[in-house]
Amino acid sequence: MLSDTIIHLEFLMWLFLVVFFLHDGEEIVTMERWVRKHHKQAKLALDLRLIDLNKNLTVQFTAGVLTIGVALALVTYVAVPLAGSKHALYALFTGLVAVFLLDGLKHIGISLLLKTYTPGVVTAAVLEVPYGAYALYRLFDEGMLNAIILLKGTVMALPLVLMLGASGLLLGGRIAPRRSRS
Repeated sequence: MLSDTIIHLEFLMWLFLVVFFLHDGEEIVTMERWVRKHHKQAKLALDLRLIDLNKNLTVQFTAGVLTIGVALALVTYVAVPLAGSKHALYALFTGLVAVFLLDGLKHIGISLLLKTYTPGVVTAAVLEVPYGAYALYRLFDEGMLNAIILLKGTVMALPLVLMLGASGLLLGGRIAPRRSRS
C-alpha cells in the first residue's frame, strides 16, 4: 500500500477539482438523455423550474457545473496555502469535500434505489466517494481537520453548492437554445 506521504497534501487538495470535473463531465454527457427518458425521477428539478425540457438540457447542466466549478476553483486556490488553519475559507474547502462525498453517496444510493444507471454514478463510485473519504481522512490524520471545522465548513458549503447549482441551471436555461423538434 502506498504511504500517505507519497501523495502531498497540496496535490491532494488540487486533485479535488480534477475529480469534480471528471464526475460532472459524466453527468453532463449523460444527463439530457437520462432526464428525457426518466423525467418522472427528475420531477423536483422540473417542478422548481430549474430545467426546461423545451431547451437543450446539456447546455443548462453545463452552466450549472461551470458555476459550481469556478467557485470550487476559487475556494481551492485560497484554501491550499491556508491548509490546517482555522480560516473560514479553509473550513469551507473541507465542507465542500464533505458535500462532494455526500453527493457521491447520494448518486450510489439513488442508483441502487432505482435499480438502474443514473448520471454520474460510475464516477461517483470510482472517483468521488474514494477521493472524498481519503481527502477527509488525510486532513484528519495530518491534524489539519477536526469535527468542529468540518461541521462549520459543511454548514457553509451545502447551501452554497445548492445556491450555485440552482443559479447555474437557471442561467443555463436562459442561454440554452430551444430544442429542435425532431
